[in-house]
Formats: sequence, C-alpha cells, structure tokens
Amino acid sequence: MDFGVLCNGNTFQQWQIETIRNLVSAGHTCSLLIVNSNPAFKTGFRKKAIHYPYSKLFYRVWFRYMMHPEAKKDVDITSYYAGIPEIHFKTVKKGFAEYFDATDVEKVKDSGLDFILRFGFGIIKGDILEAAKYGIWSYHHDDELKYRGVPTGFWEIMFDDPVNAAILQRLTSKLDSGIILHKAYFGTINHSWQSNLDNLLKSSTEWPLQVCNGIENGNLEFLSVSNPPSSKIYKLPGNLTMLRFLLKLAANKLRFHYHDLFLTEKWNVGIVPMSVDKFLQAGDSDIPEPVWLKTGAAKSLYHADPFGFVKEDMLHIICEEYDYKSARGILTAFKLDKRSFRIAEKTIAHEKDYHLAFPFLFEHESNFYCIPENSAGGNVELFKYNPVGSKLDFVITLIPDLQAVDPTLFFHEGFWWLFFTDKISTNERLNIWYSENLHGPYLPHANNPVKVDIRSSRPAGNLFIMDGKLMRPAQDCSIRSGRRICINQVLKLSPIDFQETNYAVLNSAPHSKFGDGMHTFCVVDQAVIVDGKREQFVWQAFRRKLMKKINNL
Repeated sequence: MDFGVLCNGNTFQQWQIETIRNLVSAGHTCSLLIVNSNPAFKTGFRKKAIHYPYSKLFYRVWFRYMMHPEAKKDVDITSYYAGIPEIHFKTVKKGFAEYFDATDVEKVKDSGLDFILRFGFGIIKGDILEAAKYGIWSYHHDDELKYRGVPTGFWEIMFDDPVNAAILQRLTSKLDSGIILHKAYFGTINHSWQSNLDNLLKSSTEWPLQVCNGIENGNLEFLSVSNPPSSKIYKLPGNLTMLRFLLKLAANKLRFHYHDLFLTEKWNVGIVPMSVDKFLQAGDSDIPEPVWLKTGAAKSLYHADPFGFVKEDMLHIICEEYDYKSARGILTAFKLDKRSFRIAEKTIAHEKDYHLAFPFLFEHESNFYCIPENSAGGNVELFKYNPVGSKLDFVITLIPDLQAVDPTLFFHEGFWWLFFTDKISTNERLNIWYSENLHGPYLPHANNPVKVDIRSSRPAGNLFIMDGKLMRPAQDCSIRSGRRICINQVLKLSPIDFQETNYAVLNSAPHSKFGDGMHTFCVVDQAVIVDGKREQFVWQAFRRKLMKKINNL
C-alpha cells in the first residue's frame, strides 16, 4: 500500500520513525511527505513574559526539563527519506480547525495514496480527510472514552486508573469522533509519568501495519464503526494540580518499592470439585473456596500454574515449583486421590538449569502431552507425559527461537492453535501461531499480536467448549500480575482473523487463605484446578531484591 505522512518538517519523534519503518519493512511505500509550511508565530520577549501562562508554570518546567522519554526523542529524517516527494502546504485556520486549499487537496488526491498518517498539523477538517482511499489515520494515546485532551498518560496516574488505553483512528469531520481502527489497553505505570508515556508511544508503532494487514486480508469491519465522544476534555494541569500530581508520583514510587521489597507472592494449588458450567453459570462471581494442596512446602517454595487430568481414580497434576533461594522454577508432578485430594505421590517431572513454568497439559490420541513455558530457553518444546515416574519425555521442538510466555495449545476446526504472550510485553500482547499437524510446521497469525489488553490477553489455562462456545481463560493483570481470571469467549478464529469478548471475571474467594490473586484456571473432568496467592514477607526474596536494587544504584 502507498501512504503519505502529514508532518511539520524533517524532524520526527523516535516512535513516529519506528511506525514508518515498520510499514516500509513490510513492503508498504512511503510515497509522499505533506509538510506544514505555515509560518511560525513569534512574539517578542516582553510580550511573551507578559502573556506567559504562569498558572501552568510547574507543568511546563517539569515537562521541559524533567521529562525525557526515549520515544519522543527528535530524529532528523533528511538522510533516512531522501528522494521521497515533498509538497509544502499552508492551511487556513477557522476556529480551532485547519483547512487545506482545494487545489492542494487535488494534488494529494492525484498522488493516489491509500492512507495518510498524521504526524503534523493541528485539528484537520475539510476535503483533505477524504484525499486518500482509506483517509487520514491519527493517534490518540489515551482512552477516548475517559480522557480526551492533554497531556498524554497524565490523568490516568492522577486519578489512580490502573489501565491506560490508546487508539489509532480514521479522522472524520466531527471532532473526537473518528472511526476506531485499532485500540489497545496497557497497565498504568503509576510511579513514573515518563515510563508511562514511553510505554504508550513505543507500544503503538505496529498499529498502522496491522490495519494494513487487516485491509489486505479483507477485514474491513473496523473501517465502518464510529466512536462518538463521551468523555470530558482535559487541559494542561495548573500549578496546584501539578503539585498534587508530583506528590502522588512520590507516594506511588515509595509504595512500589515497598511492595517490591517486602511483599512476595506465595502461591498454592487448589481444586474446586465443580463442573465448569456450574462454576460459571452465575457470570461474574467470586470462586468457591478451593481445596488447597497440603504440600508441606518450605517458606522459600511455592506451587503455581497447575494443569492436570484424571486417570484410574487418580488426579494427576503438574505445576511449577518455584524456589526463592535459587530464583528458578522446576516442574513437579503430584498424584492425588480423586475424592479426598490427598497427595499420594510427588515427583520432579522436569527441570533444567534455568526457569521453567506453566506446564500446559493436553490429551491427543489417548496420550497426554505438555508444553512448558520455556521462554528462558528460547524454544517452544513438546513433551510426552510418561506415567512411569510421572516424567516428561522430550518429543520435538515445535518452534525454535521463540520466547513464548504461557504457551497454550488447542485443536479447533482443523488447526492446532498456539496462544501465548511475548517477552516484549508478557501481560499485554497476545500472539497466535497455527498448524495443521501437532508436530508442525507452525505459522504466525497474519495479524500478530492479535490483541493488546492488560486485562485479558495473557493465557491462564486450557481452552474449553461450554454450551457450544469456545472459551479461553486469561489473566487480568491490570493492577498487578496474577490479580484475577478473565474468561473470554472466542468469536472468530482463523489464520487471518481473531476476535473474542469478555464472558466472565473471576475473583479469588473472599477471606481465602490464598485470596490475593490467581492466574490459572484448568478445567479437568468435573472439577476446576486453580492457583491462589497470598502476599507475605519471604527473607530469601527480600535479600535478592535488595541486592539487585543496590547494584542498580
């Protein structure tokens, strides 16, 4: 596809350069730079001093001298894009909007662009909005349903909102009512505005490419959905608001470091003897108190990420066993009495000299297989469960050189579907690979990452069919990792399309022994296996984290 760029000159921000590079690297062509040639408005020192917005002095000083996000670093593109045609336009301002001359609009139309990225000018209206086949695409790095206006990534911290959102939209003639092309949700980094802003900008550089992929694959539904404005328009904060914001940042940073140092996750595995349909029939609910495994684990150990199956009146569970002394996880197998859930046998199923976790189990042709999280090793590997000694025997490397987090495999409508999040953003970016055969070869989905949502992306258990609907458990990490479970209903799944919607949200049982969070939901026969955590002080974890912070200083 051919695209143009609206810009204010030859200086772009780093994230904007990456956005264009992603498009060009995928074979799309930057065919035109539409440069703003409106004269810069200049005022003398005396007039500037008289009319300076002193009510926003603290904000302006902080943003100019203390904010240095890498994504906003200025880059001169002269050497990068030499030879790309440029046209320089002046606009006419009417109220808050800018309008292009009709002759200039015709020049843009004659260039035959498929779309135009807006990295310059101001609020644009008029015929220029239809000068390219798919219009002008513009970013808004906040949730348009909550925060319109400025500054980006600020008000989420100010109002203790755990989730940031951002959109790529096709501009329309109605202000703040563009057609949503792509939307994603991120966790708010509430102890650093700079990091929060950096994350929003860097994480959005792939979106125009993904929209192009959707257009080329015939997925045009998003081009016909308009989003009416409904939120308050925010302005730059005044001095008192900025002081309150800086105090909040300081408090959040202290709270972050206190929680990181002194509170450590202690996980355990629990069984809820209830069919999944009864479990979820009430919709959003707290889970019943599970039967927690009595593992007798040392204070430095915990068990999490359980998967299992029932065979010969025994419940087999494989889970992660993590030791804070070594900061490494191994895979442990338990055999339990199906009725009493008492542990009959415990063995080491698999271990390496680096961290293993999330031993996803599934059945195929009367055998049970496992795909552990092996992101530290860098490969997606398939193992066969050996009932003799409850060991995992290596079968094949399904995908080499892929750091898949919490890989989950499921056969559906002729394909094996591998869901996982990536190491770029382990709690937010959902990816899919697929194959016609269990052993591969596997191919990436046409629009990876298929979803970016801190609330419901990261896999949390095995997919299952309920009332004819395909359900996918996921983690809600919006406040912190392992907070609660979100059950998604998969609506569309193909090599070029994916769509799911929230079906239920499950919180830990109130007053539970491990009620501070959960992040695994495994459906087994007429039961559900979960995990739960409580946050407590663990000396080995404290010592390791303290030394790391000292070294960082």
